Amino acid sequence: MVSLKLDDGMNRCSVYFDDKSEESYTATATHNHWVHYTSGPERQSENFAEYTEGNVVQAFLGGKEYFSALLAAFKQAKKCIFITGWQVNWDAQLAEGIRLVDTLLESVQTTSGLQVYIMPWENPAQVETYAAATERVFAAMNTHLGRQAFYVQRAGSKSGVMFSHHQKCVIVDEKLAFVGGIDLAYGRYDDHYGLQANADGRQGINMYNSCIPPIVHRPGYDPMNEYVIPVGKYSQEQLQGEIKRAEKRQTDSVQHIIDTVLKHELWQSQGSSKDSVYLDPTIQPRMPWQDYQVQIEGPAVDDLVRNFVLRWNSYSHRWPDNPLQTRVPELDIPAVPSIKKGSCQIQLLRSASLSMRLDEHKNMPEIAPKARLKQDDILRSLHLLISKAEHYIYIENQFFVSAFEKSSIGENEPLSPVAKSITPTLSAWATRLLPDDEMPQNPVAEWLGDRIKRAIFSHVAQPFHVYIVLPVYPEGRLDDPAIVAQIHLTRQSLVFGSHSLLNRIRRSLWVKQQLEVQAVPRKEWSRKIEKLEELCGTEYTSIPLEVCDQYVTLLNLRDHDELNGMAVTEQIYVHSKLTIVDDRYVLVGSANINDRSLLGDRDSELAVL
Repeated sequence: MVSLKLDDGMNRCSVYFDDKSEESYTATATHNHWVHYTSGPERQSENFAEYTEGNVVQAFLGGKEYFSALLAAFKQAKKCIFITGWQVNWDAQLAEGIRLVDTLLESVQTTSGLQVYIMPWENPAQVETYAAATERVFAAMNTHLGRQAFYVQRAGSKSGVMFSHHQKCVIVDEKLAFVGGIDLAYGRYDDHYGLQANADGRQGINMYNSCIPPIVHRPGYDPMNEYVIPVGKYSQEQLQGEIKRAEKRQTDSVQHIIDTVLKHELWQSQGSSKDSVYLDPTIQPRMPWQDYQVQIEGPAVDDLVRNFVLRWNSYSHRWPDNPLQTRVPELDIPAVPSIKKGSCQIQLLRSASLSMRLDEHKNMPEIAPKARLKQDDILRSLHLLISKAEHYIYIENQFFVSAFEKSSIGENEPLSPVAKSITPTLSAWATRLLPDDEMPQNPVAEWLGDRIKRAIFSHVAQPFHVYIVLPVYPEGRLDDPAIVAQIHLTRQSLVFGSHSLLNRIRRSLWVKQQLEVQAVPRKEWSRKIEKLEELCGTEYTSIPLEVCDQYVTLLNLRDHDELNGMAVTEQIYVHSKLTIVDDRYVLVGSANINDRSLLGDRDSELAVL
């Protein structure tokens, strides 16, 4: 392939060979890397937004940098703050001695007209993100203030019970936005990846490590347990009396929350549990957190505001009498668009199911036209970025699960001794999927393999490399069946599946080897390649895996330390959702490389290109 220095207009591309000539040639084309699609000719676009110009962007590597900028923005807020996330914890540490509730309470006390809208995922019982506790605390803060300043809307999934609201975004005064992979949640306050759990003033669940069992018990408190009434045990007359007593307990609960929060005492709502369990910082390491977020000013913020308002208004509005719930009013789109402030082009991208989009249309038809398709903007953007990459692709992601066709582990093959040793219950999960589990569908590994294939068959050698940074293993414990299944899928997607990323590279290298051994003229290569690929079968296994190092680097991150003279180590948990191409394009947001995030009809996602 002829190596080109791309001009500012990005209007040149390279072709590695064609049928008519042995030599490569340079073609002129339009490098359109913006996502745009419709449901048919002459129809409106189905992607969420078109690209905007005139934006200013600042990047933050890690929670400490991001939270520092966020705290400064909160102090300047005058009108409104929008917060949405998969997990939003009222007591998430944003700085040493400062929790989310502290900074927001200070802001609304300083600026009387300031309103704060918080939209966490409404988690099911199986996945505890403490959304209910966050709502209760901010409802209690309204009581403390004597006015409505905080509004919490727990966002249920619009794509079925197995999927989640996964967007992560904060918007201040509809002019300044933060978007990426960082939730305002436990464990995200990090920069140097230290393992000392109670360093930097961390307390409670902020001493975070979900990969090892916590061992220190402390008394917890859940106000919900104090006024739940066992209805079946009471007559109607008795029930009325019990309701009055429950209302009194509820009022007392609100005051207890206020007192506890303002005194900075540890209070962790644990659902039905009355005990909180934490790490022992003298012998247990925290799990360091690697993540990425960007700050945006300019016209792209208008699209982020539109997304938040559509999501918020698509849920029911309520004016409850319950002092442990907040009101949920409707929101409006600002009438005045943001002014251009810089030179960065940005496109807002979403993964949104058709049912979610139809709900948005139902509530705000003037803003959200009736949809015909799901939105899989982020998947389409990845395709464009990968196919147009000239020199390198850098992927830093919490997951890499992609279509790999046939697993290297047969359905009826015996498990290894290690797999059997986990527990008998997990033996079916240890190295394979259960029969009812769906195989990955997204073609990201295929697209990467195709782009590397172009480099392999290039007439003129051109360096091209893919860098992939992942966690050592997914967040959680290794005796959890779901974690074991994710490890299996990742290994099959990258290395062991018949059409894994590395095996696609090996297959291309084997085909090139055959073309050279057979002395096939280059002008005939394009006709021969497909036929040789069909004949390849498992012959690609003769190509050593190590040869793939020329094209792909797979990395994990880990740190080590001593706690009370004892050596400890822990992975640095990669939670980023980041793709960088050729030092020109950055795709960052909430979407992982898996079907949940990318297919569009599953988790709701938000990203910017």
